Amino acid sequence: MDEVIWVEILTRQMAVTARHRCTGAEIRIGRSYTNDIVLDDPLVAAEHLRIARDANGALIAEDLGSANGTFVGRSRKRTQRVVIDGEEPLRVGNTLLRIREPSYAIAPEREVQRLHVAVPVIGALGLAAILLPALSQWLNETTEPRFSNYLPALLGVPALALVWVAGWALLCRVFSSQARFERNLFIALAGLLAYSLLVMVSHFMAFAFSWRPLATYQYVGNWLFLAALCFFHLREISAAHLPVKAGILVALAGLSIVAETIIQSDTNANANVQRSYSFLLMPPSLRLVPAKSDSAFFAGIEKLKQRLDQDRADSTAEE
Repeated sequence: MDEVIWVEILTRQMAVTARHRCTGAEIRIGRSYTNDIVLDDPLVAAEHLRIARDANGALIAEDLGSANGTFVGRSRKRTQRVVIDGEEPLRVGNTLLRIREPSYAIAPEREVQRLHVAVPVIGALGLAAILLPALSQWLNETTEPRFSNYLPALLGVPALALVWVAGWALLCRVFSSQARFERNLFIALAGLLAYSLLVMVSHFMAFAFSWRPLATYQYVGNWLFLAALCFFHLREISAAHLPVKAGILVALAGLSIVAETIIQSDTNANANVQRSYSFLLMPPSLRLVPAKSDSAFFAGIEKLKQRLDQDRADSTAEE
């Protein structure tokens, strides 16, 4: 009875696109129709690779003198002859191959993710992600509350989250053959909740303690947070090259921060204004630093008046 060898064709994400059952003393792979497995890859030689056993019975892959060579895994070093272990793929041209014997021990099956466990968690995250922006809007109310003011939080936030998740699920489907909608939804809702908390805390600290940098440089945290959120989504697509992905996202966030810093600097310079401590008006009871005394306030007014009088005098003298 002929020996059976399985040859799998993989994607860059190591997903199997085709699986060939081969028998015989040796297997030949290339573009020619004389091969056991024909590859439609212009960078593959007519007869590129031979799979056989050596004198010790080990399964080996031997390059048949191709121009572009054979490589193991992601190595850039050409190999003429390599022992096959069933784990590391072989790269010929732009094609990844994985050769395995029937006795290869596969991993145990994965358990099905139970939606009745995930649904309450996702529901709680979604509800919290909607209520926090609504609470922030309520704290910012200076007139009689209107239902229309809460529509962006009640309708806009869920719609934006669904569009965001649908986009990442589509990318997962394209590049990893699995949409993973529930996981991407969990990441998006957890990120939205964390972002809402971050914004509320930063506004509260800026208002309560008059910390100008929190209001001035809040966009720095926004861009870094967006980069972190995208990283978790990219990890769902593929766990490969995570340091490279993180580096690219950090670089993009850094460029965005620099660009926004320049834009805000030019805007403030042209308008001759400074950013306020907070965009939100909060109840005075949340103010944690003591208010200035009347004498300190009027002393500041007097200094401002003297500076304005001096600027007016200088302007008159120049005319």
